[in-house]
Amino acid sequence: MASPSDPIERRIAFVGGLEDLIGSMADRVVLDLGCGGDALWTRAYAARGARVLALEIDAARCREARERLAAARLVGAGAVLGVTRGDGEHLPFATESFSFVHCAQVLEHVRSPAAFLGELARILVPGGYAYLTAINRYAFRDPHFRVLGVNYLPRSFADRLLAWLGAVNPEGQALAEMHYFSRPEFRRLCAASGLDMLVDLKRRGRLARRGRLGGRLADLWGVVHGAAFHAVVRRVGDDVERDLGFVATRDA
Repeated sequence: MASPSDPIERRIAFVGGLEDLIGSMADRVVLDLGCGGDALWTRAYAARGARVLALEIDAARCREARERLAAARLVGAGAVLGVTRGDGEHLPFATESFSFVHCAQVLEHVRSPAAFLGELARILVPGGYAYLTAINRYAFRDPHFRVLGVNYLPRSFADRLLAWLGAVNPEGQALAEMHYFSRPEFRRLCAASGLDMLVDLKRRGRLARRGRLGGRLADLWGVVHGAAFHAVVRRVGDDVERDLGFVATRDA
């Protein structure tokens, strides 16, 4: 039996927490957008009963994901539908193909965040949900280069400083090529793409742990301490609550 620290078990527990907000994953068609070579999230959603298709832009990571999924012992009542190579800004799927999309640590790397989120909204059914992460523009320690204060500098100067320090992004991109956001900026970008930002999960957790006043004070610290926003968003559509049983409350 896997231990609680097992990466699959932790991911399965996280998906279970999402179900507390949006309802069961059982029989939902889920896209793991940017699955990576390990495809751990694909396995986690399948373990909660979803039918999951994984997508990755990198050919080598696609091959690795297929090999790992073929060798893995899948648990739960769901299924892995396959691994597809594709570009998130030009998704190879029909409109309204998925009821849920998982997309973590991808948005910051794309060419056009607006095009990327527009495609994500297109493939969701009306009222469908997504879990999205976006890097915090005001994080005091940059999560890719691990350098204090660099996010507060003009990007061209920041890249010269990072080169002088020898700081390297494992993903290979310069800081100026990536896309970071404040929480209001991220909310506006989602809205412009037809996505309603419902909950910032990190903020919700702070409020739950510390109460309303303490949670809000902790959230102010999170503005500079938190590396990323972790959001549940929903494609705008008619009769959402009736059709999909939405149970979360909007993040204030």
